[in-house]
Amino acid sequence: MAKIFGTIESLKSLKSELDNNGISRFNSVKEINNFLSNYNSEKLTILKNASDKLEKEYFETCNKLKQRIQNKTERINLETKKIDNQISDLKTKVDSINSKDANFLKNIISSVRLYFIKNQSNYFIKNKTKMISSSVRDITRNIENDELFIKEYETKKQNLIEKRAKPEIEKIEYTRNVLENSRNLISGAIGENLVVKEIKKLSDDYVLINDFNLSFSRPIFHKKYNQRIYSIQIDHLLITKAGIFIIETKNWSKSSVNSISLRSPIEQIERSNFALYVYISEKITLEEHHWGEQRIPIRNLIVMINNKPTGQFKYVSIKLLRELNDYIKYFEPVLTEKQLNRIITQLT
Repeated sequence: MAKIFGTIESLKSLKSELDNNGISRFNSVKEINNFLSNYNSEKLTILKNASDKLEKEYFETCNKLKQRIQNKTERINLETKKIDNQISDLKTKVDSINSKDANFLKNIISSVRLYFIKNQSNYFIKNKTKMISSSVRDITRNIENDELFIKEYETKKQNLIEKRAKPEIEKIEYTRNVLENSRNLISGAIGENLVVKEIKKLSDDYVLINDFNLSFSRPIFHKKYNQRIYSIQIDHLLITKAGIFIIETKNWSKSSVNSISLRSPIEQIERSNFALYVYISEKITLEEHHWGEQRIPIRNLIVMINNKPTGQFKYVSIKLLRELNDYIKYFEPVLTEKQLNRIITQLT
C-alpha cells in the first residue's frame, strides 16, 4: 500500500468552515453525505422521538394527577382536622375560664387571657379556608400545571410535538444550510479523498503527500506569465521511482467541465510545476550520473472524478479517477531506492 502523508486540503478547509459555524458532529465526508442524504428522515425521527416522549409524559402526568388530587384531598382533610382541633381546644379553654370563680385580681387576669384566646379562636375560624388553601398551594399549582398540559396535549397535540422538536429541527436545518453553502468544499473533499483511496492501492514504492505547500522567502519569477511566485499549494504530490506527479483533483459536473466561466486549473498546475522544479534544482542533487547530473521528472496531472474535457492539452495530462493508477504505473522507473528516499526526505 502506498505511503500517505498529510490531510487533504479541502477536508481541512471544510473542517475549519464547520468549526467556525459551531458544527462538530461530523468526523468524515461520509458522515456529511449521510446527513445530507438522510436529512428528511432525521427530521421525521426528531418529530417521532418528540411524539413518543410527549406521549410517555402524557400518561405519566395523568397518573401523577390522580395521585396529586388524592394527596391534596388527604392534605385538606388533615389540615381541616388540625384547625378544627385547635378551635375546639381554644373553645374549651374559654369555657374553663368562664366557669371559674375568682377574686377581683384573678378576674382581671382571666379577662385578659380570655380576650387573647377568643382572638386566636376567631382568627382560626375566620382564616380557616385560607390556611387550608395555603397548606396545599404547591400541590394545587402542580395539579393546575398537569391539567393544563393534559388539555393542551388532547387538543393541540401536533402543535405541542412541533414546539418540543423545534430546537433540534432548527439545529439540523442550520447544519444543512451551512453544508449547502459549503458544497464546493464538500465536493472537493470527496474528490480528493477518492484520489487518496485510489493511490493507496499502489505499492509502498509510492509516497503521497496531501496538501503539499511550499513558501519562498525570495519569490520565484515565472517569466512565461510575468509573475512572482511566493508560494504554491498542491492537492497531492506523488513521489515515485518514475519521478514526481503533481496531482490536482477536480470533482466537477459535466456542465462545469464545459462552462467557460470556470477557471482552467492548467495555469495553476503549470505554475506549481515551475516553482517546484526550481526548488528541487536548488535543494536536491542526485548522485552524479556518468552522462551528467540526473533530472527528476515532474509530470502534471489533473484527475477528474466523473467527467473530463475532450481533447488533449499542453503541459498537463487529464485523467478520470478510474484511469489514474494505470497512467501512473505506465512510466518506467528512472530513480534508485536511494535517490527516491533522498527526494522523500527533502519533501516530507
